Amino acid sequence: MEAVKRALIEYSKRCMEDWVNPTAKKTKFRGGTANSFLLGVMLDRSIPAEQAWDAANWINKVMGDDKDPKILWHNLVKVHQINLRGFLRYGFGGKAFHRHYNVFSKLLPKAAQHILDNYKGDPRRIWNGQRDVAGVRQRLENIPAIGSSLSRMAVLILARNYGFLGGRAALRQLDIKPDVHVLRVFSRTTLISPFAKKEEAIAVARKLNPSFPARLDAPAWEIGRTWCHKTGPNCKECPLGDVCKKII
Repeated sequence: MEAVKRALIEYSKRCMEDWVNPTAKKTKFRGGTANSFLLGVMLDRSIPAEQAWDAANWINKVMGDDKDPKILWHNLVKVHQINLRGFLRYGFGGKAFHRHYNVFSKLLPKAAQHILDNYKGDPRRIWNGQRDVAGVRQRLENIPAIGSSLSRMAVLILARNYGFLGGRAALRQLDIKPDVHVLRVFSRTTLISPFAKKEEAIAVARKLNPSFPARLDAPAWEIGRTWCHKTGPNCKECPLGDVCKKII
């Protein structure tokens, strides 16, 4: 386990700077930025991450207002589901915003109503002034379209990249997001069994790197989607080649 951990951390040094070196500064989100962030969290599943965050920015630009975050959520509640479905299916430059556009045509209005009812249409109220990572994670998890994995990703980004939730002081509370890429890498390197649940992967990361469990998230995710594919993994060029048991 320790050899795999060291290899993951070593590879993390080659990843994006803000993925592995938490910021020392706190960012001030504008309303539109907060909306794009929350939409990106919702959409970041079953499609490439880059597409999810680009789609979130586009939706906010078309349906929202950078100065008044409530407008986006009011519009998502008011629009007829058929029209929203059509927008999500064809509005992204003639393409779909998400492969599950039909599902999101139902989920986004529910999420919007939740944000209006609980946070007066301003997502910043979810995390601003908060240091209870578990509490903020639960708030996010309660939003339709955000489950336990995405809520963990969200608090990680808020603290690591933007300095919210205490910034570096929150590192011990930040978990990996156990998505398919991370679970595959953890399984093939035998950090967890092939049949392990997400909670077991989270527990292993906490045990291996208790000062910052989520430090293992970015390298495992990047390796999973670049080399450790579901089929036809490129073990020869994988950064974990020397330490991986290759349980495929």
